[in-house]
Amino acid sequence: MSTPDQSHRFHVGDHVQVERANPAGNPRTPAYIRGKRGIVTALHGRIVNPLDHRGVYPPLCSVLFLVRDVFGGGSQETNQDTNNDTLSVDLHEDWLAPAPQHDATYEPIEVTSGRPRANPREA
Repeated sequence: MSTPDQSHRFHVGDHVQVERANPAGNPRTPAYIRGKRGIVTALHGRIVNPLDHRGVYPPLCSVLFLVRDVFGGGSQETNQDTNNDTLSVDLHEDWLAPAPQHDATYEPIEVTSGRPRANPREA
């Protein structure tokens, strides 16, 4: 396996969006996460798996998502206890694109001191 820095397009802290594709077969990307936006939290490099896949998989990243963005949920006023719950999913880079920067409906996650915060304006 190569080192993450040599093979990845993205870096820890990058905001990404998962592709919305729905290919046939086993794409290894959960349907519930397709189209969602998150932040890259770890880089794992390329993975060789000769028992399951010919060749080398694309680079693998851990991406952190807000649960409310993935599965829906109440507003901050009505659901304070679970508002900042997160979900980490390992995804191959061919499923990721840079997240759009200008979208009033999206509140990005900020990771500081190893702990995610849903609203970077709440310091």
